[in-house]
Amino acid sequence: MQHDNDHLIVMAGGMGKRCWPFSRKNFPKQFHDLLGRGKSLLQCTVARFEKLIKPENIWVVTHCHYADIVKQQLPFVAESQILLEPLVKNTAPCIAYACYKIAVRHPAANLVITPADHIIENIALFTETIQLALTATAEANQLVILGVACTKPEIGYGYIEFVQPETKVIKKVSRFVEKPTQEKAETYFAQENYAWNTGIFVGNVTTFIKSYQQYLPDMNEAFEKGKQHLHTAKEPSFIEEAYQRLPNLSFDQGVLEKATNIYGIVGEWGWSDIGTWRALYEYSTKDKEANVIQGNVVAVDTKQCMIKNTANTLIATYRVKDLIIAQHDKVIMICPQGQEQKVKTLVDHVTARKGKDYV
Repeated sequence: MQHDNDHLIVMAGGMGKRCWPFSRKNFPKQFHDLLGRGKSLLQCTVARFEKLIKPENIWVVTHCHYADIVKQQLPFVAESQILLEPLVKNTAPCIAYACYKIAVRHPAANLVITPADHIIENIALFTETIQLALTATAEANQLVILGVACTKPEIGYGYIEFVQPETKVIKKVSRFVEKPTQEKAETYFAQENYAWNTGIFVGNVTTFIKSYQQYLPDMNEAFEKGKQHLHTAKEPSFIEEAYQRLPNLSFDQGVLEKATNIYGIVGEWGWSDIGTWRALYEYSTKDKEANVIQGNVVAVDTKQCMIKNTANTLIATYRVKDLIIAQHDKVIMICPQGQEQKVKTLVDHVTARKGKDYV
């Protein structure tokens, strides 16, 4: 059910290096139809909130280079609701920009903040969870983060540790853990009070701003000083100047790891963060040899591979196993399964040796 005070903030400004070469600086993964559904990840993200959030309450924060892409993919979102960042400075500035702009005209706003590149399978159950969180935060000084039950010791996700014992649906959060080592991931997986951190936050705009005032006072000051320019012709120049001084900082590190009013809900909605090729492989339907093959490919005696090709040329494999092979826009990338987190490092090497033409 839609409520006038409920707003959605979609964070859609990242490059997604770990899904290179499909995710490129000029067209990152959130704008791709990686799942073959006829919709980009951004479009899928916004669509899953259509029963909860009115179109006029949808806000998309993205890099200024992607303004036209967002307008094309989300034509029902007004241009004034697309917040353009001049620099990529991680999620703390991104969320701050949206919160301070929304607060100017909607001081009673209750916010859902989500990345643009996640998958949710059980939309009905997810909607119920979001509604529960929105009800809990509408007038309360608390932030609710969504977690999902761990299904394996994953090193590519952050973790939430809940206070024990805790039997309530909305649980008190003890701490957040960044992407762990394999040994620590196995320890967390073995304990019932840990969940994967989805990076989806819910809370009213007053609580978010109070968090910045308390834990990131310099960032708060930067936006408070110029908030009269938001929703005016002076907004772009104000944001350009402010972002030059803002730190590159995640909301998790800047606020969540310090705050004491953080709660969480653990759901099972078929969630996946399509942050790596391995994540896409695990999510996708596989053939009898456990391969995920998309595009112009001939695979012979090939097992447990992720092969994606959009070029007119052919990818042919023989007697290979556990590989990620992706071809897109003049680049072929080959990486062992299990080393997909290193693709980001590979992109840095390509940039250093070949320049930015291939990234």
